Amino acid sequence: MAIGVAVLSSKKTDSGKANTERARGETLFTSFPAKDVAKLAIRTVDGSVTMEKKDGNWQIAERENYPAKVSNINTLLRTIEDLKINNAIEAGSSYAKRFGVDLDAKQSEQHGTLIEMSDTSGNSIARMVLGKESDGGGRFVRNVADESGVYVTSEAFPTATSSAKDWLNDDFIKVEKITSLSVSPPAKPEEVEWKLTRDDDTAEFTLDGLKPGETINATNTSALKSLLNFARFQDVMPKAKLADHEKATDRRKLVIGTKDGFTYTITFSTKPNEAPPSALAKPEDSPPAAEGDAFYMTVAVTADIKKERTKDKDEKPEDAKSKDEAYAATVKTLEEKLAAEKAYEGHLYEISKYVIDPVLKPRTDFITAVAPTPQASSEPAPIGNGPIEATTPAISIDGLPTGQ
Repeated sequence: MAIGVAVLSSKKTDSGKANTERARGETLFTSFPAKDVAKLAIRTVDGSVTMEKKDGNWQIAERENYPAKVSNINTLLRTIEDLKINNAIEAGSSYAKRFGVDLDAKQSEQHGTLIEMSDTSGNSIARMVLGKESDGGGRFVRNVADESGVYVTSEAFPTATSSAKDWLNDDFIKVEKITSLSVSPPAKPEEVEWKLTRDDDTAEFTLDGLKPGETINATNTSALKSLLNFARFQDVMPKAKLADHEKATDRRKLVIGTKDGFTYTITFSTKPNEAPPSALAKPEDSPPAAEGDAFYMTVAVTADIKKERTKDKDEKPEDAKSKDEAYAATVKTLEEKLAAEKAYEGHLYEISKYVIDPVLKPRTDFITAVAPTPQASSEPAPIGNGPIEATTPAISIDGLPTGQ
C-alpha cells in the first residue's frame, strides 16, 4: 500500500498541491450539515444497517424500528463533519480496489464501508466510503461525489459497522433494592422451585421452606442482591420468535420484587444453536456459540407506587412540608422509571448466560446442612460386669476404740 501512495501522490501541480478537489488540512466535505441528516445507512459486502429519525427518535429498520443509540450516531456525524484530510492522493477509479474503496468489488477488503446520509425528504446529503487502513496510520476515505482522488485521514472509525446490533440503544431495566425472588422449574411457569425473601434491601435473604438442620448459604445468595442491576442485552430478536420462546421446553419464569414496589416478571429460555447452513458458511466465520451460552428473555414491569407518604407522629408543619416535597420528587422519579421500563415489554432480547447465571442454581445450592448437636442421654449409666463390692462405714462406740 505504501508504494501505491508514494507513486500516486507524486502527481501535483507546480504549487506542490495534489490535483484533487480537497487538500491536506481541509475537511473531506466542503459543507456537511450534520443536523439535517435524518437517514443513515451503512453498507458492506457482508451486511447493512439503516437508521432513520422519526418524530425526533432514531430507529433501526433491521430491528423492527427498535431505538438506536443516539450518542453513537451523533458521534459518527460529528466525526464526519469535522473530518480533516492528512494526505490527498490523486487516483482514478482503477485504483479504488487498492485503497479498499471500490463499491463494485465483491471482496470486503476491496469494497470498504459505504456510509450514505440523506435528509427528511430523501435527498442525499453525502456518500462516503471507508477504505483500508493506511500504513502511515489512519484510514483511506473517499467522497463518492469527488472523483479526483482518495484521501487519508487520522480517524479510524472503529464503531462504523454494518451490524445492526452494534447500533442498538442498550439501555435496559435497572432492578434495585431487591426484597424477593422466585424461580419456576423449566416449562412450569406457575410453579415455584425456590423463593428468597428479606425484610429490607440491606438484610440477608431467607429461603422459603427451610427444614430443621438447614441454614441459608449466604455465599450463593449474595450475587442475587444485585441481580439485573447493571443488565445489558446482546441483541433484539424478531417478534416472530416470541412464539418459539413461549413454547420452549426449558422456559422459566423469574419474579423479582423490590422495596420501591416494583415487580419484574421475566421469562427466559435457552437460545437455540442457529449455525448457518454449511453451503452458506464462510471459512472466516467464527463458530456459533455453544447452546446454553446465550438466552432469550422477555420483561414485564409493574409498580405499586404509594402517592402519599406515611407521616411521623407529632410531625411539625415545617418538617412536613420539606418531607412532602422530597417524597413527591421520589414519586416522580419512580413514575418516570416505570414509564421507561414499560417500553421494554413486548420485545424478545438475547442475553448472555452470565446475566441470569445466579438464578440457574438449584434450590439445594442455597442450603447448608448443619450437623445435629449431640444431646445428653436420659438413660441410666450401664452397670459393669466386675464384682460388686460393698463398703461398710466404720462404727464408733462410746468408750471403745474404733474398729474393736
